[in-house]
Formats: sequence, structure tokens, C-alpha cells
Amino acid sequence: MAKSKKKIRGGSGDGSIYVMTWLILVCAYLSIMSVKWANAPTLRAGELLPIAGLTLSVLVFRIMFRQSVYQGDRLIPPIVLLLTGLGLLLQFRLGNIDLTDPSMASTYAYPLGMCAFLVSWLVFRRGRYMGLSGLALPALLLACLLLGAILAMGQRYRGAVFLAGQVNPAELVKLLLAIFLAGIMTDFRKPLQQTVAGIPAPPMRSVLTLAVLWAVPMGLLMVQRDLGMIILLNVVMLVLIFMATGKWGYLFIGSFGAAGASYFGFQFFSHARVRFLAWQDPFSDPTGKGWQILQSLSAMFSGGLMGSGLGSGAPTVVPIAASDFIYAAFAEEMGFIGCVLLVVVYLLLFYRGYRIADQLRQPFAQTLAAALTTLLAMQTLMNMGGVTKAIPLTGITLPLLSHGGSSLITSLIMLGLLTALSEPGKK
Repeated sequence: MAKSKKKIRGGSGDGSIYVMTWLILVCAYLSIMSVKWANAPTLRAGELLPIAGLTLSVLVFRIMFRQSVYQGDRLIPPIVLLLTGLGLLLQFRLGNIDLTDPSMASTYAYPLGMCAFLVSWLVFRRGRYMGLSGLALPALLLACLLLGAILAMGQRYRGAVFLAGQVNPAELVKLLLAIFLAGIMTDFRKPLQQTVAGIPAPPMRSVLTLAVLWAVPMGLLMVQRDLGMIILLNVVMLVLIFMATGKWGYLFIGSFGAAGASYFGFQFFSHARVRFLAWQDPFSDPTGKGWQILQSLSAMFSGGLMGSGLGSGAPTVVPIAASDFIYAAFAEEMGFIGCVLLVVVYLLLFYRGYRIADQLRQPFAQTLAAALTTLLAMQTLMNMGGVTKAIPLTGITLPLLSHGGSSLITSLIMLGLLTALSEPGKK
């Protein structure tokens, strides 16, 4: 009995973690405001709203997770608060949100995202996430319908396709296809494990079924020219197949397939070729196609070891700094040390996600937790890799920090579901 009580206390979350999270956000806010007040020594009521919203979020999280006798992973909620709070403050610092202007859609992104996280956790906690196990095909169908609606009614902007109001439902497709992959991998686990002389050799019927089902959303994404999303989702699929089967052959086959797909994209999609050439040699067109990556590298270099301090840099010289290049803006003002700490926080989040997957015993729940964690991890890797010129740019946003309501809300729904997966089911 004593052991059970100890488990509940540990799962409810240590109050000191929430206090520390709040203090970090307060320090970040004061750093930004000190620069604002130095330039314009007046205080507007709207400038207090970010810290008021962050304080309220920390209090609500602490109370809800304590009063609900939460028994899941105790670090994910405060990590979510920290990263999402930093994202809000960075957008506030860049001038992309005005919480006093109800006509701006970005005004509602943070509160809606926080609500989405809590609702997702409450709806699916205590084993109710198993209700998603029978929704693999409906999730695939809904994802295809969303992609079709975007193609039919959307408009292209900066390489992506958006609906009215710059809404991008394609972000929700990631969650729907994660549910589909978790369900289909659970059903096809045994056939996929079959080998001949150590080489993966699943039944042809299983391979064709998977290929046909997966080709539909990939084809729609190809028509949209959303190569970043295609890469992200296919990497997640390969990781899940490997985790379900333990066969390294799938990773080798997938690597050859990725190489072929990359060659195809380079030959037939001009914007992919432009991005690759700009990545390969940005100085070949320093004021054109290479301008964005060169400004990003310059901003990170100017940040040095300690950075200029939040609010003291000039991140707006980097094109699309609030979205795709938010990491460069953060690096300029927080420096190398700040970037290392940020990466450590992300790695801790992903470690906890894979730890949850490892501890689950139902195949569907285990695969779903791995799918959600891999989606967020690969999205982070692709964004940071593109900004630092480690890989070509893909247009993938940085989870929880980048500007974009659709991306923020979808990421928080996934993290809310992951938090629910970390709790034990009903006994």
C-alpha cells in the first residue's frame, strides 16, 4: 500500500518542477521587457498579458495534474509548459502576436493549444486511448479527405498550400497518419517479421496492401509538393516497421528507396532542386536563393557563446524568422549555451516518449507512443538540421516554438495523447 501511494505522489508531479519552469519563463519575459522598457519606458497593459497567461497555465497544469491523481510521466507536462511558453515569448518578442487584438488568429493559438493538450490527455487517459485502435482506416480516410480539401480549396503560399486564414490542416494529417500507422503495424506485425535467409520477405499480399494504402496520402502530398511532410512521414513509417519487426533489412531497403525518391524529387520538382542547390552552395546566389540560409548562419554566428540576450538581437533580418527559422532567432539571442540547453530539453522530451513506448505492453499503444515521439523528434531534427545547414531546408517547423497555430495545436494534441499513454489503464 505504501508503495502505491509513493507511485501516485511521484506521478502527480513535483511542485518544485513547476516553480522552476515558471521562474525560467519569468526570467525570459523580464529579459525581453527590459529591452523594450529601455527603448520606450512606458508600460502598456497588453505587455503584461504574456506573463499573466504563462502564470495561469502553470497554475492550471499544476492543479489539474495534482487533483486528478495523475500517475503518468511527471516530466512531460512541465516540459510542454516550458517549450510552449518559450515559443509564446519568442513570438511576442518578434511582434507576431498581440494578445490585445482579438482579430489576430495568432492571439488564440496559445490558449487553444493549452486546452487541446489538456483535453487530449483527459479524453484518452486511463486506457481510453485503446479506442483508437480500431480507427486506423477511418483515420487514413479522414487524412486523405483533408489533403483533398486543401488541394481543392487551398492557395499556395511560400511553397505550402493553405486554406482561408492561413490555416493548414495538413498538420493534422500527421496525427491521423500516426494513428493509421499504429493500427496497421499492429495488424501486420507478424507478416512483416517473416524473412528468407535473414532478408525481410513478408507475404506479397501484405506488402501490396500496405503499399496501396500508404500511396494514397503520399500521392496527395506529392501533388501538393509537400516534400518535407513526405520525408517526415516515411521516416516515421520506417522507424515503426523496424521497431515492430526488429529487422535491419527494412532500414537498408528504406534507405535505397529514399535515395531513389530524392533523385526523383531533384529531377522533377524545381523547388526541391532550388533548395538543394542553395544548401549545397548558398554563396552562388547570396542575395537570392541563398540569402535565407546565409542570414540564418550569420545570426547564429553573431550569437556566439552567450548570445546577445533575449530582446537584444536583430532576428528579424532572417527571413521567416518566426516560423521556419525560429531556431536561428533563438541562437542569436541565447548563444551556443542556450541552444545546447534547448536541445537537451527536446532530447529529454523524446527520451521520456520512447520510455513510455517501452513500458507499454499493448502493441497498439506501444506503436502509437513510438509514432508520436518519432514524429516530434524527426520534425525537430529536420528543422534544426535545415537551419544549421546540416541538411537541405524542408519547410518543417520547430515543434512548440515556431509560429503557426495549426502546427502548435497539433503538436500539443499529440503530446496530450502521449501523456495519456504514460498513465496506467483501469485495473
